[in-house]
Parts: sequence; C-alpha cells; structure tokens
Amino acid sequence: MILGLISDIHGNLAALKAVLADMEQSGAEKVLCLGDVVGYGPFPGECLDLVRRCGAVLMGNHEEALLYGAENFNPRARRAIDWTREHLQTDGDEQTREYRWRILRNLQLHAQDGPFLFTHASPRQPTREYVLPKDIHNHAKMQEIFSLIPQVCFVGHTHIPGVFLPDLTFTPPSQLWASTYFIEPGEKALVNIGSVGQPRDGDVRACYVLLDTDPGAPRVVYRRIAYDVEATAMAIEANPNLDHYLAERLRLGR
Repeated sequence: MILGLISDIHGNLAALKAVLADMEQSGAEKVLCLGDVVGYGPFPGECLDLVRRCGAVLMGNHEEALLYGAENFNPRARRAIDWTREHLQTDGDEQTREYRWRILRNLQLHAQDGPFLFTHASPRQPTREYVLPKDIHNHAKMQEIFSLIPQVCFVGHTHIPGVFLPDLTFTPPSQLWASTYFIEPGEKALVNIGSVGQPRDGDVRACYVLLDTDPGAPRVVYRRIAYDVEATAMAIEANPNLDHYLAERLRLGR
C-alpha cells in the first residue's frame, strides 16, 4: 500500500490542494495527517474540511492550543490561534461548524500500522517535543526516543524534513538518492516528513512523503510541490489578525 503522509498544513489551503492533487496522481491509496492543520494561516476551516477525508488525523500542538489554550506560544502564534478559534466558532453554517469542532475534539495522539508509528512531534512527547537536526549531538535524548520506536516513526512539528538514524545521523531529503529513504530490515528510523503549509528548510515548496509499505521493499519518498505562495502570503497580510511576519516566512521558506 502507498500512504500519503502530510503534516503542518497551518491553514495554507493552496498548498494542501496542490499536495492532495499530487498524491492522487502518485497513486496514494490512503492519507494520514500528523497534525497542525490549523494555526498561522488564513484558511483553517477549509483545510479541516479537506483533511476530514484522511484515514487518520492526529493532534498537533496548534490543535491542542486551540482546544486547551496557547499559554506557551509566542505572541504571533497565540494571536493566530485566538483568531482561528473565533473564526471556527462563526464561519459557515451550524452543521459545518459542528463537524469541524467534532474533528478537533476527536484527534488522537498516535496511530500505528504494523511497524510504522505516526505522531506529531515525538514518541516521547506527542505534541510538543522538538527533535531537531542538532539533536544528533544529544545522545541521551535520541537514545530514549529510539527506544520508543517499533521500527520507523513518522513525525512533523519542526517543519524540517529528514531522516534520523540511531547512529546519530540526520540526512535531509536533498542528500538521499532520488529523495528516497529505503527502509532496511530491522533498522530503526525517525522520519520527519516536513511541512505542507510552512516549510522551514529554505525551500518554499510544500513538502510531504509517500510511504510504500511493501514488506519486500518499504521506502519513503519525499515530494516537493510548487503552489501559489504569493496568494497565501497576501491572504495572510489581508487578515488584520495575522502577523505579516507569517507571510514573509512563506516567501522565504524559513
């Protein structure tokens, strides 16, 4: 089976539509979303409407903040969450609003498919822990994280795609052959699938992965998809409740 894995959409409808179209063309049979559908971006409701068709949608830290409060968020992110909450309470008809909130209230922290574990941030702290490329120098942290992984764990959260291995290496997609990680028998890996709606690796294109679960040759293929970045950036700037900095990040991929 080929699974399409997406994360960190952040209300970026144009990026999400482009990714879903590419998934369909690439033969994805099922889609899993690893969280942060909302936050930062101007179209949270429309993005929730699209991801409800996914096989599973997990809770990210922005959904958690939307439901329970954003006390630990920086001012820009908190302001965006406060607007998102108010927007989802008033946008659309009553049935649409109820359906969107039902999705949010029923998000799970983990999903598993055989040897593959899926969560938003880390198997140790599902919504909040950042596992960054620099953490390859933190042996204790990585050792504990890998002890919780059955074989391969897929995460988002940092918006920085790449593959962590237990030998304390991190490999970005650009350094993988054909942007593909071939899953070796018995090898553990932590795979960050990057961000659909707000990449932070210097590439403005939306990022997602295709997971081929074929037991004989399982593999992870990174995909970068162009979309109308400027249209989303302008929609952010047109919203008085969203900081212009969030638009500039899209233009820079940072």
